[in-house]
Amino acid sequence: MDWRSQFAKPTGLTGRMVGRLMAMKNRDRSLWVFSMLDLRPTDRVLEIGFGSGADIARASGTAAFVAGVDHSEVMVRQATRRNAPAIRAGRVNVQLGSAGKLSYPDSSFDKVFAINSAQFWKDMAKPLEEIGRVLKPGGWLALAVQPRGKHATDETTRQVGIGISKALTASGFEEVHCEFQQMRPVATVCVLGRRP
Repeated sequence: MDWRSQFAKPTGLTGRMVGRLMAMKNRDRSLWVFSMLDLRPTDRVLEIGFGSGADIARASGTAAFVAGVDHSEVMVRQATRRNAPAIRAGRVNVQLGSAGKLSYPDSSFDKVFAINSAQFWKDMAKPLEEIGRVLKPGGWLALAVQPRGKHATDETTRQVGIGISKALTASGFEEVHCEFQQMRPVATVCVLGRRP
């Protein structure tokens, strides 16, 4: 079994277990990303690649509305269960979908984030174009990645940050910068950029 593919697109029983594992292990990284996004009670927020929906639940505790897309049916079901009361109240919406084709109208969100999912995007240009479309002018994007390959090091993290930064700049984002957080087993990078 290829465990990496389960983190990229969880399926079946193994995918359900991976979703639970991600929900337990990613809390500190998520709170760090949220601190940089400075979520506010008036914010409309989008998460791309929400996994089990734990970060949607965390964000909905602060933001006015949180939406999410994930390409795994297993994760959509887990996130729907985890966020059922907020979905019923109209404060959360989760959808099956992809970063390269978002079903939301232009300028729908104040902030967009993806944690440990951007590294699985086959082509950064299309997702970044779509994110730029759904972000309001002045809205912020945060893409956080903690490399998990067999030989990943803090230098791997630095190189990932450089690559994502270049992609954001090429897509027209401004104030692009990297933040690093030392974590185990290697550092995490969060690349932030603002839509003009």
